Amino acid sequence: MSSLTPQSRATASALILLSFLFFPTLAAAHTVGLSWDASTSQDVVGYNIYRGPSANGPFIRINATLNVPTNYADSTVQGGETYFYVTTAVDSQKNESDYSNQTQATIPGGGSGSEQGLYNFAGGTDPKFPYAGLVFDKAGNLYGTTQLGGANSQGTVFAVTHNSDGSWTETILYSFTGSADGAQPSAGLIFDASGNLYGTTNFGGSGSCNLGCGTVFKLTPASGGWTETVLYTFTSGSDGREPYARLLFDAAGNLYGTTLLGGNVNSVCSTGCGTVFKLTSASGGWTESVLYAFTGAADGASPYDGLAFDSAGNLYGTAYTAGAAGSGVIFKLSSGSSGWTESVLHAFKGGYDGKYSYGDIILDAAGNLYGTAFQGGAKGYGVVFQLAPGSKGGWLEKVLHSFGNSPSANPVAGLVMDPAGNLYGTTLAGGNQTSCGAACGTLFKLAPTSTGVWTYTPIHVFGHGTDGYHPSGDLILDAAGNLYGTTQAGGAQGSGLVFEIMH
Repeated sequence: MSSLTPQSRATASALILLSFLFFPTLAAAHTVGLSWDASTSQDVVGYNIYRGPSANGPFIRINATLNVPTNYADSTVQGGETYFYVTTAVDSQKNESDYSNQTQATIPGGGSGSEQGLYNFAGGTDPKFPYAGLVFDKAGNLYGTTQLGGANSQGTVFAVTHNSDGSWTETILYSFTGSADGAQPSAGLIFDASGNLYGTTNFGGSGSCNLGCGTVFKLTPASGGWTETVLYTFTSGSDGREPYARLLFDAAGNLYGTTLLGGNVNSVCSTGCGTVFKLTSASGGWTESVLYAFTGAADGASPYDGLAFDSAGNLYGTAYTAGAAGSGVIFKLSSGSSGWTESVLHAFKGGYDGKYSYGDIILDAAGNLYGTAFQGGAKGYGVVFQLAPGSKGGWLEKVLHSFGNSPSANPVAGLVMDPAGNLYGTTLAGGNQTSCGAACGTLFKLAPTSTGVWTYTPIHVFGHGTDGYHPSGDLILDAAGNLYGTTQAGGAQGSGLVFEIMH
C-alpha cells in the first residue's frame, strides 16, 4: 500500500447514494448505485470498488477495469441480501490507498411489492405533503405537486429526475407564494405536446374566498428555469372555486376540470355545489365557461375528482356528495346544440354499493367505467366498482372488491389499468402498521378472471420503517409494469415520499 490518502473518505451518507432499478429482461432485478467524493491527491487516476458479505469482509473487487468516474452501478446484487461496500483510490503507479469508509445496502427480497424510495421530502423550504399523483415526461422523469413546503410554505411543483448511476434528483420548479399565483395545489399535473405543465391550486388567486378561490396555471420551461402563468383565477361566483382535480385536454387544446365549490349557491350548498368548467384559449388569453353547475339535489354536489372523455366526447366524473341518498353520484355530461346536459349514471346508496367517491374515473376500451368509493361496501371501508352500460339501457354497477379494515381500508385515489386489464390502486388507511396508528395504507391489484370474479391481491403495505404512509394520489405505470406514486407523510424525513413499486 502507498501513502496515498483516500480523500474519498466521507460520512456514509455523503459517500454512497443508494438506489434500485428494474431491468425488463430480469424479473425484479436491482442495481445499487454508488457514488463518492473525488480524491484530492494529485496523481489519482481511478478507483476500485470492493464488496463483501459482512462488515468484516472478505471484500472482493467487483469492477473489471479501473473505474475513472466517482460513481459505479452494481447490477449483480440479489434480492433479500445485504452487501457492504468500500472504495480505494489508485495512482498512476498502480499504488492503492486504504479502504474508504464503509456503507451497506439491503436489497428488497424479490419482485412484486418491492419498494424503492426515489425521494424523501424534507419540508421547510423543501416540498411537503404530496397529496396528488405523478406524471411522466417523455424521458421518464417524474413531476408532481405538494400542498405545503417550498420557499413560501404554500406548496410547490417539483421534478424527480433519473440519473445515470440509478439515483434520483429532486428539483423545485416553482414555489407558490399564496397570492395571485396560487397556493396549496392538491391536483396532479398534465403536459401539453410542447412540454408545458398545467395544473390547479386550491387557494390563492383572488375573489371573496378567505385564502383565495384558486387558480389554473401553466408552467413553461426555459433556460433559466420554469415560468408560471395564471390562466384563470376563480372568483367564488358562478364560475366556481377551489379546484382540487387534475385537468384534462381535448383534441383542440381546451382544458376541462371541476371545482369543489362555487356555482349554485343555495340552501343545500352555502358556498356553492361545485362546477364542471372549460377553459378555451384565444389570442387574448383563456376564457372560462361553466359546462355544468351542480344543484346539490339528485344531480350531486362537490365534484372532488377529475374528468374522463369517451371516444364520442362525452365527459364522466363523480360528485362525492348529494344524489338521491346523499352519498354521491357518477355522472355523464353530453354536449348538444343547446349546451351540455348532465345525466346521473349511478347514485350511491351508501351501503354495499359504496359511498363518497373521491378518485378519478377511468374507462376501458369497451366503455366501462372504474373507480373507488371511500366508504360503504360489505364492511363499510370502501369499494372498487365497475359501471357498465346495460343491455336494455341504463348503467349497472358491480362491486369488484369491498375493503375491510384489514389489510386495506378507505381508498381516496383513482385506479390505473395495465394492458392486460388488471387494476391497481391504493388505500389511504389499513395495513395494521403501528408506525401510523395501524392505518398506513396499502397498494393493491385487482385481476379479472374468466368467471367474472376479480381477484384482489395486496401488493405493498406502507408504514415499514421509512417507506412512507397514507398514499392518496393516483398511480402511474411505466412500460415494464412498475408503479409510481406518492405518500402524504412518512419517508426518511417525515414529509412524504416519491416511491416506485416493482411488479
